[in-house]
Order: sequence, then C-alpha cells, then structure tokens
Amino acid sequence: MNNDSLAQLNQKQPAATNRKSKASTERRSYEAYDKRGKPYPYTEIRCITQPSQSLQSRFFLAVVFSSDDDDAFTLLYSFMAVEVRGRNLREVRQAIQQSRCEFIQEYHENEFPLPGKDDPVIESIRFIAGDKLDDILSAYKAGKEARRSA
Repeated sequence: MNNDSLAQLNQKQPAATNRKSKASTERRSYEAYDKRGKPYPYTEIRCITQPSQSLQSRFFLAVVFSSDDDDAFTLLYSFMAVEVRGRNLREVRQAIQQSRCEFIQEYHENEFPLPGKDDPVIESIRFIAGDKLDDILSAYKAGKEARRSA
C-alpha cells in the first residue's frame, strides 16, 4: 500500500466514527405500546427508572379502569398488579385486554422525543405486590362474586 492509499484510508475513518456517534445520540421515536396487533403469550413492561418485566398472559386476570377517562388503568395478575398512568391510554388498554400487545413502554423526555398531543403516552408504571396486592385482589374477587349472585 502506498502513502496516498494510506492517507485516503485515514481520512475516511473519522467520517465513519462521526456517523456512528451521531446515530448513538439520536433518540428513537416513542411508542406507548405494540401496535402490530399480533397475539402474544406475554407482555413486556418496559420501564425507564426501574427494572422492566415480562409477564405471561396466562397469569392475567383483568383490567381495572374508569370508563370516563383514559388516563389510568391497573392490570391484575395472579401475583402482581401493575398500575399504568398517562394520557390517551384507551388503545393501550384494549390491546392488552385482547392479548395483542407485546410491550407497553414508559415515556421519559431524556429517552424519547415529545409525542404528539393525541398520541398515547405512559407517564408512569408502578408494580404492586404483597399486602397491597391482597387488598386489590380481595376487592376484585368480592365484586366478581357480587355480580354472579345478582
């Protein structure tokens, strides 16, 4: 290899490095949930400030939500409850209820660009277990039994 070829090679390498560093600083777009609608045997719950979890659908019991607004819902599993808060969450909740949601994802401004005003956004996810879960499941079972006897 002559000096001219070596000089050309050295000039090209920094450009490739610059492209890589630029790509690593670009933020990926935010999706609150998997919109593909394919059936999944689990739902990944992707968090920003705490460990993420992947919960199997076979342990899923129900979704608790208010029909008046779309800013929160709680997923009930046999061993855990997952409280989801945000905005425009109806589509997210419905995808989970239909077992057609591979993931839900928490939003954080440092990770993603700002979503649109009408887009679903998950602002917080809270995992509930232990005594608080027992209280939630007891209330759920009592309500279910009351509906059966009516």
